[in-house]
Amino acid sequence: MDYNQMEQNQVPTYAADPGQSVPRKFSGPGIASFIVSLLTIIGYITSIVMITSSIIDLVDQPTTIIAEDIMQRPGAIGGVVLFMGSGLLNLIALILGIIGMALKNRKKVFAILGTIFSVLPILVLIVLFAIGSSIN
Repeated sequence: MDYNQMEQNQVPTYAADPGQSVPRKFSGPGIASFIVSLLTIIGYITSIVMITSSIIDLVDQPTTIIAEDIMQRPGAIGGVVLFMGSGLLNLIALILGIIGMALKNRKKVFAILGTIFSVLPILVLIVLFAIGSSIN
């Protein structure tokens, strides 16, 4: 193989033309934020179903018995632990969404959706606390 044949087989190593648009990748932390925020919403719903299903048959009993009996039901305790774990994951999803939105030269769709989906449960919880405190 001579020198001319080697020159023809080589691929140029220069960068792409500045006029051409290079496809941007999705933000990695944004995708993680989106997935984790969806998991936290599923966790919140599951924990509420667990707590409600374990407490629903205690409605007709006096309050002193209800307080003692709730602590002995694994569904209620598991639901509370799942709710707290979902809250921790929700904060992680919020942080990942903010990091994903701050990255340059990346698509930010999943980062924005992950941030929105992680802020929504926090806002719902604040509204529920406000409604609960105004009922007194």
